[in-house]
Amino acid sequence: MSKWKTNNSNLIIDSDWVKVRKDNVTLPNGCNIDDFYVITIKNASAVVALDKDRNIILKKEYRYTYDSELVEIPAGVFNKDETDSLDVAKRELLEETGYCSDNWLYLGATIESSAKFTNHIHLYFADNCYRAAEQKLDESEQIEILKIPFSKAIDMVMRNEICCNSSANAILKVARMLRF
Repeated sequence: MSKWKTNNSNLIIDSDWVKVRKDNVTLPNGCNIDDFYVITIKNASAVVALDKDRNIILKKEYRYTYDSELVEIPAGVFNKDETDSLDVAKRELLEETGYCSDNWLYLGATIESSAKFTNHIHLYFADNCYRAAEQKLDESEQIEILKIPFSKAIDMVMRNEICCNSSANAILKVARMLRF
């Protein structure tokens, strides 16, 4: 397939959390789109965390954009000076849940919305997690920790009760890997 040609590009929003660019593009078939928006948000890491009893450590958090509580795996964005996705995963697991692991496996990176967003979410599996501290939440976070059998989380994905793409993707990858 041929690439699109960028004719013009204007940065509309440039903040610490989001950048929005309005591009004028021409497709290979000659079609012109004068308002194609590209959205850049920070990269993130997300963790499927299992304890020694094969319970998954999830979080329930109110999400303003959907006006509802969503069940997700622990996750968070790269801070300003962070470059290592594993460091981000370890930090977020500890901050959001108080859990740690000595056994980590990288599962790959996902693309959340390929049509408009430019970020990646790096997925990890943390096995034999153990409680090491209390939660250390950001001022904007209010998180309830859920600890449930991993098989139940797989069912929740299949019933769309866990519906965030990166969470569902990572849970199903680990389920296949562990032959659940």
